[in-house]
Amino acid sequence: MAKHQTTDPDLAARRARVAALRGTMTNRAMAERLGVGETTVRRDLAALDAERAAAEQTAASAPAAEPRHDAPPRRRLELEVDDALADALRTLVAAVPGARHDLANYRAAARAAIRSVADTIREEQRATTAHRAPSGRAAAPRARVAP
Repeated sequence: MAKHQTTDPDLAARRARVAALRGTMTNRAMAERLGVGETTVRRDLAALDAERAAAEQTAASAPAAEPRHDAPPRRRLELEVDDALADALRTLVAAVPGARHDLANYRAAARAAIRSVADTIREEQRATTAHRAPSGRAAAPRARVAP
């Protein structure tokens, strides 16, 4: 019997839900709610912690005078929310027990999901960089999946 392998979008979505549920319930309760094992929740929490620590360490080690080319000059993002995105936001907010469906919680869910996906991409980039081909050439980039 073949083992089910989680795809990257599934992983990112699950980690966003785990991040949203963190601190509101036990790992076992999160696992039950998400339909995964407790070990999976623990691994997701550890990965989220490691990604955050790596991001903080990278930010702390970067020279202060170095301009950030990855961030827009302004900190405000306006986003048109279509039906599919609104449904996704409702799903993320509904995963948090007692969370109200209001603008603040939708913002928090969107931020958590964006961070989770970005963290996954950064992790993959670091892994690709770390596993260079023996000749010194970079390993072939992984195929991207269209959204």
